[in-house]
Amino acid sequence: MRAFYGRLARLPGFSLVVLGVFFATSIIVVFLVDLQARHHAALSEAKKAALNIAEILAEHTALTFEGIDRTLLEAERIREDNLSGKYATPEAANTALRLLKKASSIVVAVGWTDAAGNLLAHSYDRTPPRSNISDMLHFTAQRDQADGRLFIAPPYPSAVTDKWLTAASRRLSNADGSFAGVVTAPLDPTHFTQVYRAIDVGKGGSVLLLHRAGTGRVLAREPARKGAIGKSFADSPLVSEYLPKSEAGTYETIGVIDGIARLAGYKAVPGLPLVLVITYARSEVLGPWRQHLYMVGPLVAMIVAVILFGTFRILRQTNSLAVKTRILERTNMQFDAALSNMSLGLCLFDANKNLVVSNGRFREMYGFPEELVRPGTPLSLMLQALKDRGKHDLSIEGDVQEIPTKQRQIFMTADGRVILIQRRSIADGGWVATHEDITEQKRAQRLLTDKAAELERINMRFDAAMNNMSQGLSLFDGEQRIILSNARYAEIYHLSEEQVKPGTTLRQIIEYRRAKRTNCEMAADVLVDAKLKLEKEVQELVDGRLISMTRHLMPTEGWLATHEDVTAQKHREQLLATKAVELEQTNERFDIALSNMSQGLCMFDGAKRLVVWNDRYAELYQLPAALLKVGTPHEAIIADRVSRGILKGGTSEPAIRKKIAELGQHSTDSSSARVDELADGRLILVTRQPMKDGGWVATHEDITERRRAEAEIVHLARHDALTGLANRTLFTEKLEEASQRLSRHDDGFAVVMLDLDRFKTVNDTLGHPAGDRLLVEFAQRLKSSTRETDVLARLGGDEFAIIQDGGPNPQEGAIVLALRIIDAIAQPFDLNGHQASIGISIGIALAPEQGVDPEDLLRKADLALYDAKTGGRNDFRLFQSEMIEAAHSQKILANELRDAIARNEFEVHYQPVVDAKTRQIRGAEALVRWRHPSKGLIAPDQFIPLAEATGLILPLGEWILHQACTDAASWPAHLKIMVNISAVQVSKGKLLDVMLDTLMETGLSPERLELEITETALLENATAHLGTIRQLKNLGISIALDDFGTGYSTASYLTNFPFDRIKIDKSFAQGAPNRRDCAAVVSSVLALAHGLGIATTAEGVETEEQFEYLQAAGVDLVQGFLFGRPVPLSEFDLDAAVSFGNGAADGELCGEVITAGR
Repeated sequence: MRAFYGRLARLPGFSLVVLGVFFATSIIVVFLVDLQARHHAALSEAKKAALNIAEILAEHTALTFEGIDRTLLEAERIREDNLSGKYATPEAANTALRLLKKASSIVVAVGWTDAAGNLLAHSYDRTPPRSNISDMLHFTAQRDQADGRLFIAPPYPSAVTDKWLTAASRRLSNADGSFAGVVTAPLDPTHFTQVYRAIDVGKGGSVLLLHRAGTGRVLAREPARKGAIGKSFADSPLVSEYLPKSEAGTYETIGVIDGIARLAGYKAVPGLPLVLVITYARSEVLGPWRQHLYMVGPLVAMIVAVILFGTFRILRQTNSLAVKTRILERTNMQFDAALSNMSLGLCLFDANKNLVVSNGRFREMYGFPEELVRPGTPLSLMLQALKDRGKHDLSIEGDVQEIPTKQRQIFMTADGRVILIQRRSIADGGWVATHEDITEQKRAQRLLTDKAAELERINMRFDAAMNNMSQGLSLFDGEQRIILSNARYAEIYHLSEEQVKPGTTLRQIIEYRRAKRTNCEMAADVLVDAKLKLEKEVQELVDGRLISMTRHLMPTEGWLATHEDVTAQKHREQLLATKAVELEQTNERFDIALSNMSQGLCMFDGAKRLVVWNDRYAELYQLPAALLKVGTPHEAIIADRVSRGILKGGTSEPAIRKKIAELGQHSTDSSSARVDELADGRLILVTRQPMKDGGWVATHEDITERRRAEAEIVHLARHDALTGLANRTLFTEKLEEASQRLSRHDDGFAVVMLDLDRFKTVNDTLGHPAGDRLLVEFAQRLKSSTRETDVLARLGGDEFAIIQDGGPNPQEGAIVLALRIIDAIAQPFDLNGHQASIGISIGIALAPEQGVDPEDLLRKADLALYDAKTGGRNDFRLFQSEMIEAAHSQKILANELRDAIARNEFEVHYQPVVDAKTRQIRGAEALVRWRHPSKGLIAPDQFIPLAEATGLILPLGEWILHQACTDAASWPAHLKIMVNISAVQVSKGKLLDVMLDTLMETGLSPERLELEITETALLENATAHLGTIRQLKNLGISIALDDFGTGYSTASYLTNFPFDRIKIDKSFAQGAPNRRDCAAVVSSVLALAHGLGIATTAEGVETEEQFEYLQAAGVDLVQGFLFGRPVPLSEFDLDAAVSFGNGAADGELCGEVITAGR
């Protein structure tokens, strides 16, 4: 060939041909490279531009929704103001919301709902389209989540127009964290399209704002297209492929809305479920590129055509026929050499099915003689020769016709060889065929298939063995990645299949376990390091389970580990001595599993002879060594167990036969289980599994502790863990039984409800451990006060109940029991050196006089208990029918009170406060009155306790405080307002925030405000209250201790709390002139106050005698009917207060506003 090319190079015009071809090829390559570069640049620049615009618009969208969020927060503040009474009517709040709505062009409306989705306030100028939004997504999403984040709803059609809207919402929560409703704002997405119109995206381009949650729906699109808003992008590559991978990027796609091919850039809005997508039509982007192609392409093609045409014309003119002939001869020689050296047989037949040419391999493959493979030999003669040599399945006439049509054929020779024949038709109607001996290849394929099938069977057995193991199994490689594991491994650690798939790292699995609380209390780094060092360990998981793990290092790095849950055996786990090697290596794994079982195991063959056992089996029944051998009859083992008294029962020969007969009755076809009781009290669970040969395998497990624990659990489920008394569940069952007995035997009984008085005080002052000890001691006293037939129960907290068999006189028996319990509880309780005295309130309901239904009896006993508590405590009450009516009246009054607060039916009356030395007016005490629409003016003692019990005192107290400070702000500057704060406001209200808001809104100086706090309000969480009081003092507000001497009066309050004034209760002030005990109390209080530098006020002064006594005793201020009754502000003489006040000393002027009834 080298000589050939040498001669070719010497031909005339050869260099010119080479140059022409090279030049034409270079022009084409340069053009194509330039064309590709322009194409790539056009697409890249368009994608980059789309991404840049998407990022800018995403930032704009984020800023827009920050403004919307501020609108919602401001609406939430308006709601809080509305709840505090700042807005006199609901319409005033709606007006505030309208002003808020006008500040934003995107907000359609703004408002808030209650927990049921009812729209309570809104900015609409008309009736809102929907009065309830409980079925809307922006409501349900906030109801079901508690994190309080801003929520953006997917687009939804407007209820009144053909527009699409979206909505933003925030969760509203009650003080206890429960769901209170939402503050929400419907939004107009067309706000965004006005911005997008300024963006030039060319013909066919678009700007889209998508809501990525759920199905990925369109919020806004420019240019607008009918049906685009609300369109789902769930199946688009953006939602399904690109967004899960990256929050920003580019891609190419076919438009979901119009089917146009586009280049797109997208950017997710940070912190919001929104995505900006900018698209350019691909055709628009590639327009300049196509223009270049259409202009330059034809010119390049024409130049190349001219060059090639001239080149090849010269080549033809310069070559002669002789050169072509020599080339052809050499080619034929090369062809013959190639044919002779081919590894495949080759033959060529013409359209008449006569041989044209063949090679030696073809002749050798079929064993044809030389004369049979000469050119012109018919195909039929060759087939006949094969048939004569034993290929009897050939049909000469049929095969001659079919062979030319078969492009591929597998031919089996008479001696068993496999020939692959592949044919290709040629132009003149003949064909050329290659023949390849694939006998060895087929044999290798069959062998490979057999090996693969065998390997699959082995893998199936291996998988079955792994997944039926009682232990978890895991295999890790040297890089701490899991290779395989069984189902038990995932089950032990509560892992999914995805979390234990091959390739998962040990560190990832530990983090998955931490999320499932199946990890150890150890840092991940320490745990991974420990796993690589320890070969065997027992780990205690966070959920309390114990997992025994054995690790075997692999020769090629990595390790194999088994994991077993050994929690049930944690108190009796022990290492079993490794038995001597009795079996060959093939039985080693079975021996290890058998020796480490916590249950006894034995196996008997079809002849009932011992085959296999473990140490635990022998240990359970103390079997002698003589019986522990292969072949021991089952009857001999049972006889030994009975005769030596291991089993509970007799040891005689008849007992042995009876036991053998019982065991012989077990089915040999199905599994069975029984529990044997041993003579020493142990319980053995025997689980028996039959085998195909008639034998069986059985496990023997000591379940004594399990049964004992189950009995204890059953007891705890029906008894109180602290006192040992029956709990509510058992009490309810006993009450139902008593009711059923009553219907059958007419046996009356009493239901007694008990509640400890002042128990909370013991908890708060001495701590919960002392409270628990008191409950236990009380339960003991209660047992000693009742009969064995009575049912005692602790229903919860300090609430107890008794079912007393009534006997001949149920009412008398119940009264005697109540008095006996009151007497028993009267003795002080010794709680680690602290003497605690408590009382008890008792309610009694009798059956059948007052009903037989258990729930009805409990309710009536509870009503009687409530009556005893409200009647003074430490007493008992028998249920009376009037109690139901009273409870109903209380419920009605509570509803009316709630409505009264909403309707502003309350007013404040003022009573003068007088200087005890000068008799000059120093200010006024204000008392709240309820002007009921039908009942007239109601005094505070009739509704304040109810307001405190229902929590309504919080809004009512805030209103009274605000009203009083508003009135006082218009009084002369020397008057000081004293505001009484209830215990509920101190413990549950935001006292400091309320005071700050009130002072700011009313303009009252803090130095003119004095808060009164009762001793009761300080009992609970005194430390926290002390901090609040000090903050109020820092503002300049004065603090007074109200009703001193009527509660738990203790000097520690005066020393621990920074009080400015003590108020002496009217019961002592009125009784002091005539009663020695009252005079002693007044004298002591005044001496204590003067010693601490604290001012005093005496309440309830009604006679000159009382005033003169208190004046002489040294009281600073007095108030009462002697100086004036409470009157409305319009009737209160402020001029007299100014006149008298001008002669008063600074700092001694005061008035009082009462927010709790007195």
